[in-house]
Amino acid sequence: MPEDDPLTRLGAPLAAVLIAFVLSVMVAAMVAGHMEGAYETRALVYTGFVLWVLLGAAVVFVIAHRGEAGRLSIGRVLLWAASIWLWPLFLLLRRRRGDDA
Repeated sequence: MPEDDPLTRLGAPLAAVLIAFVLSVMVAAMVAGHMEGAYETRALVYTGFVLWVLLGAAVVFVIAHRGEAGRLSIGRVLLWAASIWLWPLFLLLRRRRGDDA
């Protein structure tokens, strides 16, 4: 494929964030399932977690996809998974740096 093809540039980061999102949804289900309380409470916690990691996946992908130049690996997927849970920290660091591009 040509070098200017967006799928060539975004392939590994996109695959990593999608796999990390799926793993995070499974973690959210396990955590919510082990909580005490009524079904509605566990369902709300799960929904909140899923929305959190969905937003995190989008934010971290937008922030970091340009810097990703490596191949897809287990370590990279785990790093993306941790990043999409901790996405507010990355936004805060980016704002402090003044990097709005």
